[in-house]
Amino acid sequence: MNVSNKKFRVHVLQGTTGSGKTLVYFEALKPLIERGLQGLILLPEIGLTSQFEQKFLEYFGFKPAVWHSGISKKKKELIWSGVSNGKIKIIIGARSSLFLPFKKLGMIIVDEEHDQSFKQDEGITYNARDMAISRASFENIPINLITAVPSIETFENIKKGKYEVSRLNERYQNAALPNYEIINLNNTKLEKQSWLSNKIIEKVNLHLEKKDQVLFFLNRRGFSPNALCNKCFTSFTCPNCSINLVYHKNKNNLLCHYCGYRSDLKRNCTKEGNCEFIFSGPGVERISEEVKRKFPGKIIEIFSSDTMNKKDSKEKIDKIINKETHILVGTQLISKGFHFPSLNCIVVVDIDLSSQGHDLRGAEKNLQLYHQLSGRAGRTGKPATVYFQTYENNTKMISEITNKNPDIFLERELEIRKKNKLPPFQRFISLILTGDNEIKLEKEANNFKNFIENKIEGKILGPVNAPLFRLKRKFRIRFLIRGLKSMKLQSSLAKIIPKYKFSSGIKLSVDVDPINFN
Repeated sequence: MNVSNKKFRVHVLQGTTGSGKTLVYFEALKPLIERGLQGLILLPEIGLTSQFEQKFLEYFGFKPAVWHSGISKKKKELIWSGVSNGKIKIIIGARSSLFLPFKKLGMIIVDEEHDQSFKQDEGITYNARDMAISRASFENIPINLITAVPSIETFENIKKGKYEVSRLNERYQNAALPNYEIINLNNTKLEKQSWLSNKIIEKVNLHLEKKDQVLFFLNRRGFSPNALCNKCFTSFTCPNCSINLVYHKNKNNLLCHYCGYRSDLKRNCTKEGNCEFIFSGPGVERISEEVKRKFPGKIIEIFSSDTMNKKDSKEKIDKIINKETHILVGTQLISKGFHFPSLNCIVVVDIDLSSQGHDLRGAEKNLQLYHQLSGRAGRTGKPATVYFQTYENNTKMISEITNKNPDIFLERELEIRKKNKLPPFQRFISLILTGDNEIKLEKEANNFKNFIENKIEGKILGPVNAPLFRLKRKFRIRFLIRGLKSMKLQSSLAKIIPKYKFSSGIKLSVDVDPINFN
């Protein structure tokens, strides 16, 4: 990693999970601090920095300053002044730490550079990784992007020679990567209201006998994603968004994961009396209940953003490290950089590779997620296995996304993108119109398209109803503009949009290089 050269350049440190990437960039920061310069480490999930802080303290002998939306106003003031007078040497932060007034910033590190959380979709839309590269360029300092599986954009920049790259191909102390086993659910009958096959129960028991920790992975929060009345068959959707309410059993309420709307379970039924709920499909709470039934006497912990952003998350992580917790049931939050020494068995409850058609990044996201996830297992050298339960017969796809060398998959994905003129070979700009009145919004969308269509340096697709058509009581219609990767497209849009007068109550949001297509 570049330390001596103080000029701007982008360097990618690509290392297999558990290869010691963190120690490599700590090493690069050390001489910087000794020279009186400052360093910024951007992390995607800041609510879970306790393990990282501990690692930092052990290495440097002092605590870093942590910056994110959850810290108190008083603490923010202290950090702000400490950064601006140069007393605070290292900041570990979420996206917003990028805008702190560093006195002598010497290096920026973006850990897990591929992570979707670096993109801010609400309010001011920006990608913190790209902004970090811009800031490093303005400051004329080096920036290091750290990842196990680079984003397609970063991978293409490495191929073009725009970014330098170093690779760590072996895990720390030569620990082996986990083995994979596919359990075909078409060959095994699941019991009613059960999501775990008998074969999985057998396998997990073998691991528990060996004192291995076990993780059941399902990327769905709550108890069940669908609540339905058994008498009137009404499905309970959010009144503000076109999305199902998710049942959270531990809070005993229905919750919208988009706008935060909550509702209790008491509903008047159109048939008679109150609705009788049935729940279809599992979330982590439901899997946790089944795990408790199947493995009595074991200590089980749910690991999701509902349970881990509280004050006791450090305690929970310590219990996992100290083997006090036997079984984890977690969402994708657990895939982000944790080190659990005894975790040697991961069960992917349902690997769904069909990924909704409206997301061009579906394959890339799956590759990153399952690489990161399997990287949690077998980190201390004991043999480890990741089990995939699936109804799909596409075992080739599973072996591709779990291949030790992710570059093979990324190369092919780039070919597909190039052939179909998709990012990073063309630029996409997403435009979303929102309004209270559906008919008025549709009319406005057509007028807007006619107004800008021949005045921009690109092709406009749409208008279409957004996949998430109603959000926070507003209807949403989207356009996608595609064009060559130059500033001409943005410039032509920036010129024309202010000339269009939107009807009252209609709002336009613009997202350059969108990551989500909801």
